[in-house]
Amino acid sequence: MRILPWYQKHLVYLLFTLLFGNLIASKSVDAAEEGSHAAEFLSHGVGARALGMGGMFVSIADDANATYWNPAGLAQIEKHAFSAMYSESFGIDGGRFLSKGLVQYNFVNYVQQIENIGTIGISWIRLGVDDIPLTTFVDKNGNGILGDFDDRNNNKIKEAGEIYIDLPIIAGTFSNTDNAVLISYARQVGQRMALGANLKLLRQSIFENTGNGFGVDLGLLFGPYRGLRLGVTIVDATGTQIRWDTLTRPSFTRDPRLRIGTSYQIALPFIGTATFGADLETNRRNLEDDEDSRGNLIFRYGVEYWMFNVVALRIGAEGDKLAAGAGLQIPLGEAKLFADYAFNAHDLGDSQRISISGLF
Repeated sequence: MRILPWYQKHLVYLLFTLLFGNLIASKSVDAAEEGSHAAEFLSHGVGARALGMGGMFVSIADDANATYWNPAGLAQIEKHAFSAMYSESFGIDGGRFLSKGLVQYNFVNYVQQIENIGTIGISWIRLGVDDIPLTTFVDKNGNGILGDFDDRNNNKIKEAGEIYIDLPIIAGTFSNTDNAVLISYARQVGQRMALGANLKLLRQSIFENTGNGFGVDLGLLFGPYRGLRLGVTIVDATGTQIRWDTLTRPSFTRDPRLRIGTSYQIALPFIGTATFGADLETNRRNLEDDEDSRGNLIFRYGVEYWMFNVVALRIGAEGDKLAAGAGLQIPLGEAKLFADYAFNAHDLGDSQRISISGLF
């Protein structure tokens, strides 16, 4: 059997990755609409490194953020790892750098390898809209009824031109929050394959109503050749149901979805490394009134370039939404600390993500 020179092998693997990306991009004519799932906050992604590549991370998943993208990737962590992300979305300060946003989205986790058992991790995701004004009325006319208005036609319905008699005031504030805890496990199976899983515990609150649920993710990571990697994640594999306490429609379900991806890393002598990749995620609408509900596809692709293993530059996209980012590696003895930044475009307002992570 003829052995290809090293540069020809790089070319073959890179072409495979690019052809895979082109194939799945051609299939994704109907881009998935955001907001098509229950507990949509679980679809926002974590980690500025991954988000700087448009979320192309299923086949890389080599740091603590693997708990979200592909739990099988945790098997690559040799000892301990952690990650923390802070994000402000839909800025209200004129779009300035790191301006305050209407929505705060945060992530933190810790991962540890246990000899002869595998790798475990625990993660917390929170999305919140805080300091929402709670409005009530002052009973100005003293009749014991709040919200009286000048009912000129006596139909007991407030119409245009009918002003309030009672005075509206802000009595306080409240928060709407979504929380998820991920308990993860991964184990190496042979030299080239790893398997992993998540148990997800969910809690959502909207004013005085709360919803709770749980779900399961399954992941696989396979490296058939050096530099070439394939990843598969089944998100919400058993269907993730959120049950609410007082709503008229008490439960909502996130249907199973599939993430598949491939990436290829090229070593550049004396300069650094470059990784190219593409991911595909299925996205099934779950709308009660949509009789023509059908599966759509989300296409992600990205590039990461490390210069001298110190500074990283990243670019990518999720559908037609561009992303970019940068990273810095700081050696601390045997440990490594990473600082990452990502910018993600969005129709409702751009978002900025900052992450700190480490291996030790």
